Amino acid sequence: MTKKIILLIGLLLLLLGNKPITANPHEQTTSLSDILLYCNTPDFIKNMAENDYKLGLAASGLVNDDKHRMLLSMELLMNPNNRQWAIIFNYTKGNLSCIMGGNHIELFKPKN
Repeated sequence: MTKKIILLIGLLLLLLGNKPITANPHEQTTSLSDILLYCNTPDFIKNMAENDYKLGLAASGLVNDDKHRMLLSMELLMNPNNRQWAIIFNYTKGNLSCIMGGNHIELFKPKN
């Protein structure tokens, strides 16, 4: 009788051990619109980045992608003294720009 109970417990542990621990085992990405830090008018965002955070323009470009038609352009701003960075997204409709940024940027030389 004890052998059957031990065998049954072992079988249950084996079956339960193969199930995922989390309710949703699939990785999910967060939409960019859910992590943007701040949105306002383009002039306000640019002024805040340059004057308050002392960031300078490092790169800019137009967004040419059918999936992102709502974006007009983007700008990468950096402060090499404290390694802060920010990306400004300028939208096509309305008077809107959004900024997100961070610290400890590392720059790499392109291979091409």
